[in-house]
Amino acid sequence: NTWLRDLGVAGLDDKVRAGMEAKYRQIHRFVELLAPLIREAGLPQDRIPSVVDMGCGKGYLTFALHDHLRRVYERPVRVLGIEQRAELAEASNKVASERDLDGLQFMTGVIGSTVLQPTDIVVALHACDTATDDALAKGIEAGARLIVVAPCCHREVSPQLVPPPALAAALRHGILHQREAEFVTDALRAALLEAAGYEARVFEFISPEHTSKNLMISAVKRTAPHDTAEATRRAVALAAFYGIRNQRLAYLLRIPLAA
Repeated sequence: NTWLRDLGVAGLDDKVRAGMEAKYRQIHRFVELLAPLIREAGLPQDRIPSVVDMGCGKGYLTFALHDHLRRVYERPVRVLGIEQRAELAEASNKVASERDLDGLQFMTGVIGSTVLQPTDIVVALHACDTATDDALAKGIEAGARLIVVAPCCHREVSPQLVPPPALAAALRHGILHQREAEFVTDALRAALLEAAGYEARVFEFISPEHTSKNLMISAVKRTAPHDTAEATRRAVALAAFYGIRNQRLAYLLRIPLAA
């Protein structure tokens, strides 16, 4: 693909450039994981499908997703990449324009303050700390059929976490406390997505040898009736078990975690 050359992943001979092997594997794995999720969520048949990649950085995965949807579904698609660094959005727009990649566009914006129109797929990979929660909330608000995030920099929950008595001795070690806070954060996000009417899954994105930020959360909007009240109770109970009183996604969904 010419865009791989334009983005510096491949050379003129179309071989992956030295030092970009991990990025290429990440791009390939990203598409490999999303393909069945997109089939499961389904794309609208009566209009052009829309996709938003929030916090898209240099746009590697945005280009890959656009390319995959165009080739596999053989139909027009609108893919929007949102990035707060204007120079990156401008560079990606230049490549998309020069390669006549219809339906692919980039804009400058911050996840939390971006207003999304109704959207079919929302993606946010490695959005820092609560920016992941902002992206999840934006996807829910936009009525997305599929939301996919790869969380990063879990800082909000850690200082609040009160270890249950049985774990107190173990979690006095800083690294274990940190990892438990990451676990609780993402488990709570998955529970809150269930409360919002989605089927959530948490799985490994790519091998830890390529990146330590290798967890991915997917959420497919349910079409069958679902007990969101029970899902909400489970989320609140999880937060209470660890003493968590404040969490960004719960706040955005107006789900109180503590009286």
